[in-house]
Amino acid sequence: MLRSVALALMFLSASTVANQAESPIEGGLGITFGEPVAQALLGAELEQVPSIATQAAADAVTNDPAATASSTDPIAVPPGAAPWRIYRSPTLPLPFRNMSHRSFVMLDEQGHAMRVISQISHQGCGQEFEWLTKTLSKKYRVRGTPQHTPKPPFAKGLRVVFTDRQINVLCGPHLIIDFADHGAIERWLSIAKQHMADTKRLQRDMERRRMLLDQRRARRFADTFTLGDQYRLMGAFGVAFQQPFAPRSTQKFPVDTPFTAVLPNMPEAFTDGDLILELGPDRVPITIRGRFKNLAFSRIEAALRAKYGSPLKSSKRHIVHKVSGNHAILKQLTAEQIEVAFIDSLARSAQQQRLWERESEGL
Repeated sequence: MLRSVALALMFLSASTVANQAESPIEGGLGITFGEPVAQALLGAELEQVPSIATQAAADAVTNDPAATASSTDPIAVPPGAAPWRIYRSPTLPLPFRNMSHRSFVMLDEQGHAMRVISQISHQGCGQEFEWLTKTLSKKYRVRGTPQHTPKPPFAKGLRVVFTDRQINVLCGPHLIIDFADHGAIERWLSIAKQHMADTKRLQRDMERRRMLLDQRRARRFADTFTLGDQYRLMGAFGVAFQQPFAPRSTQKFPVDTPFTAVLPNMPEAFTDGDLILELGPDRVPITIRGRFKNLAFSRIEAALRAKYGSPLKSSKRHIVHKVSGNHAILKQLTAEQIEVAFIDSLARSAQQQRLWERESEGL
């Protein structure tokens, strides 16, 4: 099963110089971008992006029109390759090492670090935040001031940018420190999107093959109880229209009156039920009607549809197919019983004429 992972990315234009670093950003909080993270430092794999990563990416710089926030569309990735992991033991900056934290690392498909983020239980934007600003500015030789004003609930923020790598810090109700290699994330995102497209294409192909196989099975099942091809309905359950029923039998069958018939070699699926026939004066079948238990309405519906195509009438309890003038009718009688009827339309018309003549005789 595919997993959905929300990515929150934020890219800055290189046109602004207020927070540009001259020294490269190689990583932070104990990880190095592009290198694997020791398994001993990793906790559980996460199926969605940590909320603090979303908060950091949603930090819009109100005085910097070049800053934009990307979408958080779900991206499907291979099982076992969800990028976010709990990061057990980050190397926190000195002023914060005795504070509790929630930390996460983002890994690519090879297990190499792309982003690391910590939410530290430190409130306010006092001396510690100023220390972070001075230390990061000095270490990465930042031109200008990296500080900016983020959206609430954060009071202050700072950002350091070197090409497509960034350091983002937010302070207020808690402290967030975020190191991200957006170039690596963009490459991983491209691979994830391609995987999602390949997976969806494979699923569509598998679904088409499954539907084709199901249709073939349903058609073969329909052939076990219907006579004729997809264009002609010529009878059912071994009883043929336009031919005398049981011509060698000496039994006298009723005319134009339903009666229960016992037929040999009924298909296995139809053994739990009764078969009712109506015959004309020459023993030619008019209606072949079966009522069965332990047989799913949906199975017969699929079989008739596979053989005869779309029905003339369709509802949850009543299906009618018209084939070469004849009719195949499926009904759900009760929760346990269905009825399948096959009618020779010409024989039915002749029957109706006989019944009318009989009723109007002498008038």
